[in-house]
Amino acid sequence: MSRLQEDVFQQTKNLVGKVNLFRIILYTLISAVIIIAVLYLFDYFTIEVVFIILIMSLLYSFLRDFSITKYSAKQMQVLYNYSLEKHGDIDLYIPVFKKSRQGYLLKRSALIIKDGELFLEAFKQKRSKKQQQVSISVKYGEKFVIDFQKVDKNGKTITFDSTFATQYYRFSIVNNKEALNLIEKAKKGGL
Repeated sequence: MSRLQEDVFQQTKNLVGKVNLFRIILYTLISAVIIIAVLYLFDYFTIEVVFIILIMSLLYSFLRDFSITKYSAKQMQVLYNYSLEKHGDIDLYIPVFKKSRQGYLLKRSALIIKDGELFLEAFKQKRSKKQQQVSISVKYGEKFVIDFQKVDKNGKTITFDSTFATQYYRFSIVNNKEALNLIEKAKKGGL
């Protein structure tokens, strides 16, 4: 794995693979309020019960967020390994993610630069571990075109508006200048 590939992975893991405190607090409050409202309707509302519900909601929200982030980091590596197996030697694999108010969520796609050409690799969701991974590769300029890109306010990510198989497709990647230079060269047809 090249230094650039390691940098892109590390930057992506720093965004996608981190426990998000905002998301934990949000889910804790939502779940606690719903449970407390139901208990209030059935006259089981006491301070002790509210305290227990808050602790259980916080624990649930933390475990949920922790498992999502660990799964995302592992999935990123699994999809990278699959791409290497499918394509052989690739110049750069850039994981794609979705930004939301709750944080960053890994998408089942990636930008791949191979032999100076840019591809969008879309991975099919597997129903079980036994099922073999399947993906489609779409070369830039054929059924995949980037319409617009902008550096996000935080400066850590770049959001792309694109067309993928005649459908609008928005995604984000890490803001890595070296990777962006390779993307721009690949879009023009060569490294």
